[in-house]
Amino acid sequence: MVPNYFVNSANCRMPAVNPFTSDVLQIFHKTTYKMCDANRDLITVNYDSKERRYSLHKNKENITCCYKPILRWGKRTEADNLYKLLPCSNFHQDFVVPQQIDAIITECRRLKDRVLLQQDAFGFVQFKAKAAKNASSVDNDPFDRRPSVLLWGIDSMSRMNFQRTMPKMYKYLRDENWYELQGYNKIGDNTFPNLMAVLTGFNNTRSNAVCRPHEVGGMDACPMLWKNYKRKGYTTAYAEDWSTYATFNHLLRGFREPPTDYYSRPFILAIEKELKKEYESGIPYCVGRRHYAEYVYDAALQFTKVYKNQSTFGMFWTNSFSHNNFALPTSMDARLLEYMRSLNRSGTFEESIIVFFSDHGMRFGDLRNLENGFLEERMPILYIWLPKWFRATYPEFADSLRENKNRLTSNYDIYATLRHILELETPQADLPRPEGCPKCHSVFFEVDQSRGCKDVGIDDHWCTCQNFENITVSDPTARIITEQLVNATNNYLTGKNLTGICQTLRLSNIQSVQLETKLGSIRSDEYLIRYEAEPGNIRFEASTRWNKATRRISISVPEISRLTSYNHVSDCVNDAVEKKFCICLNYSQ
Repeated sequence: MVPNYFVNSANCRMPAVNPFTSDVLQIFHKTTYKMCDANRDLITVNYDSKERRYSLHKNKENITCCYKPILRWGKRTEADNLYKLLPCSNFHQDFVVPQQIDAIITECRRLKDRVLLQQDAFGFVQFKAKAAKNASSVDNDPFDRRPSVLLWGIDSMSRMNFQRTMPKMYKYLRDENWYELQGYNKIGDNTFPNLMAVLTGFNNTRSNAVCRPHEVGGMDACPMLWKNYKRKGYTTAYAEDWSTYATFNHLLRGFREPPTDYYSRPFILAIEKELKKEYESGIPYCVGRRHYAEYVYDAALQFTKVYKNQSTFGMFWTNSFSHNNFALPTSMDARLLEYMRSLNRSGTFEESIIVFFSDHGMRFGDLRNLENGFLEERMPILYIWLPKWFRATYPEFADSLRENKNRLTSNYDIYATLRHILELETPQADLPRPEGCPKCHSVFFEVDQSRGCKDVGIDDHWCTCQNFENITVSDPTARIITEQLVNATNNYLTGKNLTGICQTLRLSNIQSVQLETKLGSIRSDEYLIRYEAEPGNIRFEASTRWNKATRRISISVPEISRLTSYNHVSDCVNDAVEKKFCICLNYSQ
């Protein structure tokens, strides 16, 4: 394996980017973890694992504390967007939390003058006997032993940025023998298509057609992976921070009914609205007395502890410390390592296959604008943990994972793997294949070394297998191509009847032009161009094929990337694709 390629094969040469190039180091500033509230906790939550009940312990004399239950409260169009806070009920020392309560906000006051001393919030993963009834995973026969599955996701985290910003976690995963897929390449633009490929096996077109995320109840009818696990008796969970931009809620309708046995959204909505917040790079970083992501990670720890020795499937996804500022994860490195060690201590590593992953790298901002930004965006982290008993029972699966480290893989392979976990004895030929990529399969089987992007469901624009060389921005053909890209975008807006609210774009600057070099260095007709358009000098990047005979480009406009953050210039439209290209008429520079 040549060290300067993640994948180096006949159909794919994926460059292994150095995370510490001089241009990155000029803009990379480490941040430190700081407590959101250094005051002593007035309430401690204790969990009795025998009784499976939580209790609230007051840590100070001469105070009175009360709790407000948080309920899911929305109906119809607002089903996933409203919560209700019940009145504050005083509680006695070591009060046992009723089992129907999933989340509370607490207030503690001084007894003598009722001065508010501390407000706090706690979520509870409550044991549901019904959910766990078929979920026992402890069995004498190793072939009947079922692994639990834990998906631990960090938004916008590339392989390079993980090594750069989270060196402790990076070292830990390597030292502890997690399996890394260094040839993992995203399949779509933002979080939704990339996560849907993992959770449904659909491409973006089919995700929108089948799951109708813009319609109330659409996602409820969607064949999400957690339903397959539920049918096999697994207890399920899904938690995500940053309510406005959550994967299934940003510009979308979310879920009419809770999609999983444990669902954190009402709690997340409530704390974001009710508690004091500190923002970092435009995202709530501290919410109340904790970092936003910690509420999600605490739920993951609770879920694995409450349902210990049961079969579980949980997805725990954070955006708050990674989405907008590429350097901010440095502040959470040691903290995340603590959570991993807690998971290990609680026995989760003995029971669960863990997928530690991301959807893509940084899609906009300073890092994305550097020379390697194209690659940063397209190479998310993906590590897999296999329990020791699983490696011993299925050694060939562990061997395949090791072999696949430097082979090209995509989100669809991960979907196939998660389906495979539900039927480990089924021969490869009989396993379900992802609709979005019929050639993709579980990474517990060796993937073909000769794979190219087409084989794994990755469109040209997202593919990192091809290499490019710079040509001059004053190249006359490049100018014609870029003008056509801007015209195609304007025609797209016209076709969507948006000319009444969106401005016409005008080419203002060509930033860089690259031409694909095929393996064997024959110049091709595939261009990668970064350019800016007025108004607003919005920066775009497009890969497009140039037909020398017709002197025309072929381009699918939705595939063009926007590298400039939105900053409210596109608030007049709600569709994620239209947002990329629309500069609202009421926006002035």
